[in-house]
This record gives sequence, C-alpha cells and structure tokens, in this order.
Amino acid sequence: MEVNAVQNVRIIFSKTDNARFISHLDLVRCFQRAFQRANIPIIFTEGFNPKPYMTFAMPLSLGIEGLNEILDIKVKNMGFDEIKIRLEKEMPEGIKILSCHEPEIKASEVGFSQYIIEIKQRAMSLEAFDKAVYELLTTPGLTVSKLGKQGKRKVVKEISLTENIQSLKNWNDNRETNVITMILTSNNSFGINPFLVLNLIEERLEISFDSAHIIRKKMLTLDGKDFYSLD
Repeated sequence: MEVNAVQNVRIIFSKTDNARFISHLDLVRCFQRAFQRANIPIIFTEGFNPKPYMTFAMPLSLGIEGLNEILDIKVKNMGFDEIKIRLEKEMPEGIKILSCHEPEIKASEVGFSQYIIEIKQRAMSLEAFDKAVYELLTTPGLTVSKLGKQGKRKVVKEISLTENIQSLKNWNDNRETNVITMILTSNNSFGINPFLVLNLIEERLEISFDSAHIIRKKMLTLDGKDFYSLD
C-alpha cells in the first residue's frame, strides 16, 4: 500500500446471542473503541466535531440477530488481513468479524433484507399456525400501521405489506417451533421492521407468542441479487 494511501474497507460481521441486545448507538461506540484499542488508523471527518468514517448498512433493531452485517470505514496504510486480525481480538462476545475487503457495491444499494423468524406458541397446532400465517401474509391489500414522520410531527401511517413482502415461506420443525423466512423491503428511504409483521400476526390471529427469535440472514441489492458477492 502506498504511503498515506486511504483505503476503503468493508467489514462483514455477525451480531448474535446476547449481542443482539446491544443497541445501534452502543454498537457504534463498541467499534470505535475496538479501532482505538487495535491501533487501526481509521480516517476522521474534518471540522469542529471530527468523527470516524463509519457507515453501517441498514442497522438492526434491538433484539434481532444479524449473520452478515455491513460496516464501511476508511483507513490509512493498513491491509485487509491485518485489520481483520487486529479487530477480531477486540470485539466483545457475540460479535464476530467475518471478512474485510474492498467494497464492490455501495451500501446505499441495499434494497432488501432476508429474515428467518422462529416462533414458539401454544395457541394453535403447528400446522394450523403455518396455514393461518401464510393466508394472512398473502392477503391482497394487507396493511400494517407504522410510526413515521410528516414534517416534524410523528404520525401513524398505513403501509402496504403486500407490496413489501418480496418472498415468503413458512414451515414447522415438527417439534415445537414454527419458522418463517421472508424478504422485506429494506433500503435507505424505507424499510419494513419484522417486528411489525409479528405484531400483526399476533393481533390478527388473536394469539400471543411464547417467544420469537428474529435473525437477519443477509441483505440483497435493489435488483434482488445477493449483496455478499465476495463472501
């Protein structure tokens, strides 16, 4: 690498187990401290309040695990392998550095997220729940209430789920868990939180879950292709 060369770096990491309860703000602080402890020469913005160049693609909501999360940074005079080796030693339990490489696609081109949702409930049989969920989530014109903004005011808007569920499959493990996999719209201007879908299922089916475990498996580009071409 050239002296004083600035390198764009994409870090792919997982956030699982108890780390899913780390808020996004605390995750930012976690990485900032890790970069400092690992002596990684991250580039800072200029001005009165310099901040490290860090861009997370579609941050996770609290309580959701992520298997392939994206963080883009800029560093000076350090290779990808060295960044990974140094950084993975400084991460807390539940956050694992999977790879470091040069980004091929801008993070702003994320268009969708694929989720796996594991549900435990005792109100219905596994088969009846599968059937009811599929019928509900494929209902034409299905909407869900979402808190948004209109100017400076917060307002509740009705959002079409029919248009924003790109793919849906559900089944059960023949023991005690129902599993839903779905691809939801997830981009810089708009996204569907899977918790909204779960709340809608409980409300419409008039049941309560014993537990619901949400995992974001991966992100997709705006044209539906796998975002992780190098992984």
